[in-house]
Amino acid sequence: MFRILIADSLPEDIIDQYRSEKIAIDNRSGISKEDLIEALPEYDGLVVRSRTKVTADVLEHAKKLKVIGRAGAGVDNIDTKEATRRGIIVENTPGGNTIAATEHTIALILAALRNISPAAGAMKAESWDRKKYMGNELFQKTVGIIGLGKIGREVAKRVKAFETTLLGYDPILSSEMADRMGIKLVGIDELIAQSDIITIHAPKMPETINMINAERLKKCKPNALLINCARGGIVNETDLAAALDAGHLSMAAVDVFESEPPKDWTLAMHPKVLATPHLGASTREAQLKVASQILEQMAEYFNHNVARNAVNFVSIGEKEQQLLNPYLELAERLGTFFSRIQPGRLQEVAIRFYGDIIELPTEPIAAHLMAGALQPKPDSGTSVDLLNMVNSLSVARDKGISIELSKKDQRLTNHTNLIACDFHTDNGMIHLAGTVYARDIYRLIEFSDYRIDADLADSLLIVENDDVPGIIGKVGTLLADKNINISHVSSGRNKETRKAVNIFNTDEKIDADLQSSLADTPNIHSVLVVQLDS
Repeated sequence: MFRILIADSLPEDIIDQYRSEKIAIDNRSGISKEDLIEALPEYDGLVVRSRTKVTADVLEHAKKLKVIGRAGAGVDNIDTKEATRRGIIVENTPGGNTIAATEHTIALILAALRNISPAAGAMKAESWDRKKYMGNELFQKTVGIIGLGKIGREVAKRVKAFETTLLGYDPILSSEMADRMGIKLVGIDELIAQSDIITIHAPKMPETINMINAERLKKCKPNALLINCARGGIVNETDLAAALDAGHLSMAAVDVFESEPPKDWTLAMHPKVLATPHLGASTREAQLKVASQILEQMAEYFNHNVARNAVNFVSIGEKEQQLLNPYLELAERLGTFFSRIQPGRLQEVAIRFYGDIIELPTEPIAAHLMAGALQPKPDSGTSVDLLNMVNSLSVARDKGISIELSKKDQRLTNHTNLIACDFHTDNGMIHLAGTVYARDIYRLIEFSDYRIDADLADSLLIVENDDVPGIIGKVGTLLADKNINISHVSSGRNKETRKAVNIFNTDEKIDADLQSSLADTPNIHSVLVVQLDS
């Protein structure tokens, strides 16, 4: 019999539905960390909401644990890396709280604009002051939405009914989907500067912590309203209070805090803040939905070994895994290569498999490729929703990116196995093809119109130039002047256009000044730098 421990509040009648001869469920809602550590060695499954922190020291005691279920979308309270290291599957319930969080966001926007809370408080104190609580309309305002996942898009649908202008910031949402929704995609700083109402629906991750800080808050309109129903820590609470005091924006509505309940109540008690105690997902309907969904997923895993909505696991047989591993690595490198040079917002990807590789499951390979392709550039300061090889295909499709997979039983070249991919963006198409030579030797053999043989490793310098003598020598000289060693060079030519590409693998990284110097060299048309190990 499998045993599941419920650490946070779930409806008892829902729990009863999933108890069986094969699955025992112990409801210990509100269990302390100390008691959890003591009890955990006896359990195969653990279900939490946002209260319980499943940290590395907790997981040290999870001797039998096979799966952790999060009744909700965010898993920032679970150490997924440590769980993965210990072979523990982590599942969430994406979408279960979407409507609840969406409606709470709309409620906060309207309540803040119309001063509902202070006006209601005044009435209970027998004070009638219509002038003091005069508000503002949502009608025809500019609403900026940071994060256009499921909740962000549902918010967009609803505020659009108020004839608003919609701005959006999302690193991977396709421009086609944004256009269909009537959202203009802009940079985050432009969104903040132009919006009357700014609402945040981004995940909490290293890249988004303190994303809304003093510097960005100074760019707000003086009459702007900021809403945070996402996660505490995305907005710097000290900076927000200071910005409200300084008049950089007029009001904020905050449902989430850096620590919950707050250790410092300054922001929650600020006169220009409408605060609620993390009620975004707190509707009866949402709680029933996520409780039923996570327990159904847990039962599905224990009864049928199917991990649905796993954020760290792909179900592949042991023999297939060994055969797939080189191609999973190749695919992720091809995707990461694209992410470093992408010319625009990704709209469509066509992935083709050639040779014996078609006998293997190709969807996991495509998932690894997209996990690499959807990464933001390391220096971009942007982030995406929780993304890995488990959910990359669904995340891409959810963002409006079309993915086409096809198997070709004939060889494209003299290589035995090949992965070819066309990345279509709103600013052009990038074609890449790669193969595996031997263990840990991954090669890029096609780049745009060029046939090449470049090592897909570490630092790469890509130079497109006129097909004239001396280019490799000039590049080599400039690199030598900076004491940068070249480990491998591959060249390709296009006789019709009389252009060539040279790809240099270097032992050291290429900085922006050197890249600029190379670009200024006669007969060189473009210089790209790809860092695969960052």
